[in-house]
Formats: sequence, structure tokens, C-alpha cells
Amino acid sequence: MGLSEEQLKQAKALVFDYMGTVTDWLTPVATALIATAPKGSTVDWTEFAHRWRKEFFIYLEERVNSTEVLPLHDVYDQTLTRCQTGTGIEWSSEQRERLIRSWSGLVAWEDSREGLQRLRQKYLVVILSNGSTRMLIDASKRNKLEWDMTFASDLIGAYKPFPKTYQEVIRVLQLQPSECVMVAAHAYDLEAAATHGMGTIYVTRNTEDRGINLDNYTFDLTVPENGLLGLASALSC
Repeated sequence: MGLSEEQLKQAKALVFDYMGTVTDWLTPVATALIATAPKGSTVDWTEFAHRWRKEFFIYLEERVNSTEVLPLHDVYDQTLTRCQTGTGIEWSSEQRERLIRSWSGLVAWEDSREGLQRLRQKYLVVILSNGSTRMLIDASKRNKLEWDMTFASDLIGAYKPFPKTYQEVIRVLQLQPSECVMVAAHAYDLEAAATHGMGTIYVTRNTEDRGINLDNYTFDLTVPENGLLGLASALSC
């Protein structure tokens, strides 16, 4: 049972996915791939970046019931190797580290800062991300994004969509599940959050959910344009 528009407005906390929803991961990653490209390469590096991102999600899905939690760095390293296999592409160890670090170069979408400021006047505004604590702190300081709390994968000891991630947010905030609303540009994230009784808001971003048929999903609210400014308007903030 989802939440009505009025229930969304009366919720206490908005729980944001970070990478893709609040920030642009594609620009820094594709830029790093282009900068480290082997001479004469004809690879479409933007598409390669999307493939790397897809392998990241596949990796997490494969291990959703595993109790072993690899550091984020190692997940990126292993998924880069998957993308590299069979391509003939070679990078030095220094170049690989540069590529892995590029995921920390997140850039806020143009609507994110003002949108969050408006939303934060009414709601608790927190991050629930598969990123690391240091990555999220550094990116938020650099982009001047203010949060009430940061729930990172290394703090929780799990990656989304593992149930523990959503359950821990609800527990720590001392709220009822229906008072917490997951905000994401990823259908899988919202689908998982809904199983724990959280509200769901889908924010459309052109870098996310490529190839996903959204007709197969139901969300409490969809924000088709203007990102977090559109969300703030929809929630009367």
C-alpha cells in the first residue's frame, strides 16, 4: 500500500539516493576514461562508463544476500575488470586508481542545492547511498549540499538493496516506515524501499535507468522534470 500525496507531504524524512539522483556521476567518470584512453582507441567512453555503472549494479544484485561487504574501492576495481575483459584495453595501476577515484568527483545537478534547501525547511533530509562516508562528505562539501545525516555503505555495513540499509535508516531516525520517503532516480531502489513500508518518489534523470521499463513499477510520486526543484514544488516546499 503506497502513500497518498497528502501522506507524502506529512512525512517526516526524505531519504535520498545520492549518485545519479542528487549528483552527476557520468561527467567525471567519462572525463577520466577519455583522459586515460589508450592512444588510438575508438571506444565510446561515455557508453563504457554506463557499462561500468551497470556492472556495479549487477555486482550488488549478485551479492544481495551475502554477508560479505567489500570496500567500495574494491567493488569498482572488480567491476572495471569485468568491463575490461575481452576488450584489449590496458591501463597502468596508476591509471586504474585515477579511474576509480573519478567516482568521487560527483557534481551536483543544477537543481539540487536550491531544491534541498527548500525541502530541508520542512523535512529531515538524509542520504542513503552505496557510496562511502568520505566520498559523500567530500562531494557534499564541494557542492555545498547540506544534510541532516549521511547513511553510507561503510557505516551501515551493507549495500542497497540489502534490507539492512533501509531498516537502519528507519531505526536510527526513530520514525515509522511510512514517515520515511525514499527519493531516487532508480526503480530498483524504490522497489526495495517500498517493501519496508517507506514511501517512494521517483526523480527522472537522463543518466539513470536506461533501458528500464518504468511501466512495470508503481511509485507514490514521479517527478518528471526539474529534479529536486520539481520535487520541492510538488511537496509544497
